[in-house]
Amino acid sequence: MGSELEKIIANSRLVAIDLNSEYISSFHFLIATLQSDNIAQKIFKSYDWKFQNLIELLKSDDKKIVADYYLTKEFDAILRNGLFYARIYSDIKVNPEHIILAMLANKNSYAGNYLNEIDMDYFKFKKECEKIRSIKSNKFLEFFGSSKRLVSLGLLSII
Repeated sequence: MGSELEKIIANSRLVAIDLNSEYISSFHFLIATLQSDNIAQKIFKSYDWKFQNLIELLKSDDKKIVADYYLTKEFDAILRNGLFYARIYSDIKVNPEHIILAMLANKNSYAGNYLNEIDMDYFKFKKECEKIRSIKSNKFLEFFGSSKRLVSLGLLSII
């Protein structure tokens, strides 16, 4: 895992604490992405997305703060799939943009569905990544990785 990704995951915990959540979800990761310098943050910033509506929604639940924070099953699956997206783009380490691609490709991802609702999908995000850095994908692996149906069937862990 890349140091930038580790920093964002650590910041996800802080976001969860700030929002009085008992867990760390893909929503917290999405918000934490804005707090560091990475490709996903640059893309979100170019769209002027601060995720205020999402933050207000997460704040609205009155939850107690606990000492232990757990990843939701949904976010755990996304993090595990991040390695597959790094492989698609021949990257040695998992970067934040791989996690965002994993969210967008997973129909069970809350943050991925949120991004879809505000007009960001897998291919649009990939195109924005290509504007920032040179990426070349393995078309065979990308076929599986970009299909919400195949991702939801769990095929990424087999490939």
